[in-house]
Formats: sequence, structure tokens, C-alpha cells
Amino acid sequence: MSAFNDVITPGKFDNMYYLNLKRGLGLLSSDHALVKDPRTRPFVDLYAADQAAFFKAFAHAMEKLAHQGVKTGRKGEVRHRCDAFNFIQG
Repeated sequence: MSAFNDVITPGKFDNMYYLNLKRGLGLLSSDHALVKDPRTRPFVDLYAADQAAFFKAFAHAMEKLAHQGVKTGRKGEVRHRCDAFNFIQG
């Protein structure tokens, strides 16, 4: 089973997720919390109004993640499926 975070433009990378949050169309309770929390609401408002600001912030976050490195071996694993541990025969 799968669900789209954005039912309006599910195949497009854009800021529609944030526009949908403001319309009450968040999928998870954590999505709705972004709108309700005064600490995160300004980001929802900004990214809903300014797609370029969302793209810039997203690119910056991806750069930060890239510096973290991939944890493998005993420290972690790259999962074949995000919802399950890899099965290792041994």
C-alpha cells in the first residue's frame, strides 16, 4: 500500500505539499503539526508562497545530508526496502 503526500501533483517535485498543508490536506498528524506549531508555521507559509525558497532550502538540506556519509556494516545498512531490515543469510 502506498499514499502520496501530495495528491494534486504527485509526480512533480514542487511546493504543492506546503500549499496542501495550508488547506488541511496533510496526510499524517506530523504534517498537520507543521501548520499548527508556531515554530514551524513560518516555514510552511514561506515554502507555500515561494517555490524558489523551498528549492533553495531543500538543496541546502541535501548538501548537509551528503556530508553525513552512509552507515554500513555494524553501524547501519542501506535498505533494499525502506520499511524492512535487509535479510542477511549466514
